[in-house]
Amino acid sequence: MLIFYAMKASVSYQELQRLIAEQTQQPISFEFVDNKTIKVLYDLNLGFMRKKVSIDLKVLDITGTDLRVSYSAGFGLEGMVGMALNMVKDKMPAGLIEELPYHELLVHLDKIDKIKPVFERIEVRDLNMLAEALEVVGDFK
Repeated sequence: MLIFYAMKASVSYQELQRLIAEQTQQPISFEFVDNKTIKVLYDLNLGFMRKKVSIDLKVLDITGTDLRVSYSAGFGLEGMVGMALNMVKDKMPAGLIEELPYHELLVHLDKIDKIKPVFERIEVRDLNMLAEALEVVGDFK
């Protein structure tokens, strides 16, 4: 009888920052908040001014290759999230991020070519934030 245990893998925040900057040509950084929340720091250039924006992203759930997160940017800054997304939308894979009501985003992870093979072999059950990395929890298919 074979017994398979849950598989855990992690990706450092530095590696995620590098991949995102490579894809979007936009520098961002991450800070750990708690096991489901990460703070994304972004220098938003509005042309006439620069604004440092920090957004808390909280993992709500993952179903298949769809990751649902909520975001909070503080009073009055949630509108900047949409503005920031529009500014980098042409640099992201088509259909990657879908805006939902109530400050939520649906991220279609299967739109990222570099991680498609992960979802072909692993059924991802959860994502956790660690102090220095993002942890993926799943089962081999």
